[in-house]
Amino acid sequence: MSAVHGANPLRDAADRRLPRIAGPSGLVIFGVTGDLSRKKLMPAVYDLANRGLLPPGFSLVGFARREWADEDFAQEVYEAVKQHARTPFREEVWQQLIQGMRFVQGDFDDDTAFEQLKSTIEELDKAQGTGGNFAFYLSVPPKFFPLVVQQLKKHGLADQKDGSWRRAVIEKPFGHDLVSAKELNEVVHEVFPPEAVFRIDHYLGKETVQNILALRFANTLFEPIWNRSYVDHVQITMAEDIGIGGRAGYYDGIGAARDVIQNHLLQLLALTAMEEPASFDADALAAEKTKVLGAVKLPKDLGKSTVRGQYAAGWQGGAKAVGYLQEDGINPQSKTDTYAAIKVEIDNRRWAGVPFYLRTGKRLGRRVTEIAVVFQRAPHSPSTTPRPRSSAATPS
Repeated sequence: MSAVHGANPLRDAADRRLPRIAGPSGLVIFGVTGDLSRKKLMPAVYDLANRGLLPPGFSLVGFARREWADEDFAQEVYEAVKQHARTPFREEVWQQLIQGMRFVQGDFDDDTAFEQLKSTIEELDKAQGTGGNFAFYLSVPPKFFPLVVQQLKKHGLADQKDGSWRRAVIEKPFGHDLVSAKELNEVVHEVFPPEAVFRIDHYLGKETVQNILALRFANTLFEPIWNRSYVDHVQITMAEDIGIGGRAGYYDGIGAARDVIQNHLLQLLALTAMEEPASFDADALAAEKTKVLGAVKLPKDLGKSTVRGQYAAGWQGGAKAVGYLQEDGINPQSKTDTYAAIKVEIDNRRWAGVPFYLRTGKRLGRRVTEIAVVFQRAPHSPSTTPRPRSSAATPS
């Protein structure tokens, strides 16, 4: 009987009325002191617990170089939750969550630290009942992915024993070009099978992004004219009113184009331009997005169709702001871009000849993500000069 293995034989997989509560498990965050972890990951863990979607014994382990005790780590999580969580703070939820929090100090090449991590996981299995199920979230610069993954293998942390699972969650950017991405893929899959690796783009969780599909396919006003006969051009902009903050170690050498355009904005382009999928499951969506990205045509002269820049010192929101080259940890001779823009076209029947303008930058003023689909006054061949935005815009 399937119920013996933890599955409800009366549960219909298509029934979405009941929440899917996670089974016994824990999460290890590498790079837990970083900006992403503080603003996104730790608050998200609390929000899941607050909504009753985590098991009572869920465990959270932080791994970083800071000389913290478990109590210091718990305080850091507490402050991040209070500042960035999307659900109200409840003391009873926090007290339950804090029972499974641990911190391991060390560098990524520190064998002793990884042995301590292994002991910590084994201790949590017994104390919290995690059942040996752990996900490893690599919130670290891409250059450390191979080292962390190989350390997990070396110390037996990736081994799946007695029906337990081990998974890896990898943030963007994934490599610095196609060759390095393929090499990184090989390293990761030597340790984790493909179905146990999640390459995550947290940007796709934004409500505005998810609403694009509803705007496209559930709106009978737009869908009939969402094509080259009626659309003059499309502008996709992600503007930020902040600088790099404390992310110099990650950001310098990567820049706006790699940090945003080649993942976030290409995902938005795919969602904006894709054909309606056969269904809205992951495989069908990925298939249609892949078709669009495969049809993207780069301009012949990249010099005329791309722009790169850096923000300089000035005023932001009434406060004086330093320029990129004056930020802490930035080489004064750095050529890293903090603004990037590119014009591309999509060589398929729906969009042939329609320019898509992708741009992103820090210190651009109001923090906003906007997709502007600019319709022509009357159907004719698309131009290549953008007019003032005048229609279906979806700001965040």
